[in-house]
Amino acid sequence: MYGFRGPLRRALAASVAVLALGGALGACSPFEDDKDGAGSTGTGSAAASAGSGGDAKGGPQEPSGKVEAGWVKGRVVDTQGRPIKGAEVVVDNQLLYDSNLVLTTDANGEYRAELPPIAATYAVTASFKKTYENNKYTFALQASDPEPFVGKTGAVRDFTWQLTGERADMPDSFHGATVVYYLSPTNPVDDSYADSANVRLTLTPVGPLVDGSTGKTIERKPENTGDGWAVRDVPVGKYKITAKFADGAGGRTQPLEVRIRNGGGSFAAEVTTVFKPELTDRQMVSLELQF
Repeated sequence: MYGFRGPLRRALAASVAVLALGGALGACSPFEDDKDGAGSTGTGSAAASAGSGGDAKGGPQEPSGKVEAGWVKGRVVDTQGRPIKGAEVVVDNQLLYDSNLVLTTDANGEYRAELPPIAATYAVTASFKKTYENNKYTFALQASDPEPFVGKTGAVRDFTWQLTGERADMPDSFHGATVVYYLSPTNPVDDSYADSANVRLTLTPVGPLVDGSTGKTIERKPENTGDGWAVRDVPVGKYKITAKFADGAGGRTQPLEVRIRNGGGSFAAEVTTVFKPELTDRQMVSLELQF
């Protein structure tokens, strides 16, 4: 499916054709955007049938075809290389404001459109929606090539769903989610300054991750971000979270109590939660910690 946004809608719609690419994908079952949990990721033979998929972390796929002058096309796959049906692909006309071509991938995860015969460059982005633990997320997808291209030249732009890793379209942003925490600046044990940099969070997966894969326990040094002290680039999933304070004085560590910030709950030794959708394609958990 396709459509123009903005002033070129009527003038250029007639020149745009989106073709459904034929052929079945062997035993492959397309990844649907409205399913929940592991059952949404298709059959075990799908990755082999797809042929161009990345690894479990969403590694880059090979280009899905040759460049055709005046056309943009590509393929969208999940973390296991299986096609994603219903992903939204936005072809942004960088010459005229708010004049975008909006495409939807077919059952093979493919899209294809002829571009208007005008002197313009285009940038392509893609996303898809996925329901997990009763939350509906929008995930930005990683482009095989994030650079703009000349419309008359045409381009192939494939996309892969990655659970983690830096985003190609947005510097210093990640595909993974963020855990932000807030700690009182005073340690009540000795009234010393409690540096939030000394907090260590442990995130233990509870059940499969959002893509149905098995997660790993995460214990990582925090970063001071624009949102506050945080652990970034965590695969979206359900986690049991614990916290401790390690001030380095003789290797001393202290357990911290934790609760969801502004969640109305009580402090406890641990909390189990899922990431919440924030803004358009960002996921976050916000915690309060105390000694």
